[in-house]
Amino acid sequence: MRKVRWQWKIILFLMFAGLFCPVKVHAEETGSYLSELSDEMDYGKLDTFLENYGVEQVSFSGLVEELMQDGVSTAWGEHVFSAIKTSLVGEIAANRKMLLEIVLLAFCFSVLKNFAGAFHASYISELCFLLVYCVMAVMLLQTFLLFQEVVSKSLESCVEFMKVMVPTFCLSMMFASNVSSAAGFYQTAFLVIYLVEWLFLNLLMPLIHIYVLLEMFGHFVPEERFSNLTELFSEVINWGIKIAGVLVLGLNVVQNLIGPAKDRMGHGIFAKTASVIPGLGNAVGSVTELLLGAGIVMKNCVGTAGLVVLVLISLVPLLKALCLAFFYKLAAAVTEPVSDKRISGCLKGLANGGMLYVKLLGYSVLLFFVTIALTAAASGFIY
Repeated sequence: MRKVRWQWKIILFLMFAGLFCPVKVHAEETGSYLSELSDEMDYGKLDTFLENYGVEQVSFSGLVEELMQDGVSTAWGEHVFSAIKTSLVGEIAANRKMLLEIVLLAFCFSVLKNFAGAFHASYISELCFLLVYCVMAVMLLQTFLLFQEVVSKSLESCVEFMKVMVPTFCLSMMFASNVSSAAGFYQTAFLVIYLVEWLFLNLLMPLIHIYVLLEMFGHFVPEERFSNLTELFSEVINWGIKIAGVLVLGLNVVQNLIGPAKDRMGHGIFAKTASVIPGLGNAVGSVTELLLGAGIVMKNCVGTAGLVVLVLISLVPLLKALCLAFFYKLAAAVTEPVSDKRISGCLKGLANGGMLYVKLLGYSVLLFFVTIALTAAASGFIY
């Protein structure tokens, strides 16, 4: 009974204190709340990652501050456009030489084949084809190994960035009172990281390499002996990418349906409890909404900065891979009228393998992008 009386005395005291000591809250305090929250965040690892990656003009902390103040300026667009322009010009200059060499080889083979046909010696024509095909295979394998290196390094960079980004984003979600959402995002994000690291890097990339080698060996002989096997590899790779995409999307939808609902329920209970106290109830509710609003702005700025950096570190390698795959396709189209169909078929097979690499890298970036974007959007409301 004494405990109950003491509880009622405390409640009555708070009620009278709320009547005589009201608290004023002003909207202009949002900026100070944001600066205080920003001081609590640690972007050191993310800034170090960008420095090691070679993006010296961009810092994660500076990007977050800019987003909180004025949004993304035109300087970022100019920087991205300049990087894309430099990358594409370099790739076109490098691949143009490869394209000219392949077309020249195909033209020389056509001349030698017609010359050998005049002597009615079929083995000379076949010998010319083997010589040209081996030289071309060495050239193509060199460029394709560079292709594979660009894609694998880009995937590793995205995985490394997400490993650093996830704890920082979860901390920003805690400031917005999204405890359940932060826990769900942490689990989902590291599942996506593991999926990309194990499935894409360690399983699907070697399968694409085997697919390309089978395409080259399959066109070495007149009959197509590996066509069904290469088709099987292509379907397995495509289905693996699609299944991973559906799995990640489903997990994100489920997590973002449950986690934010729990957070809103907890916030609603706290708001209803605080509103019972006369005088203090309104003040506490106003301060709570202001703090939650500042936390949500902070969280969304961190998430948006993560998306921008993810695009920065993956866009140039993706365009390089796309450009190289296009040049393979163009080489197949140019050499088809003047050379043996096996040469153009080999180039077409390499172009298909290159597009599989492009799809692999694009889906990986998309999975990370969707995981961050859906979580930020689903947990960005106050009720």
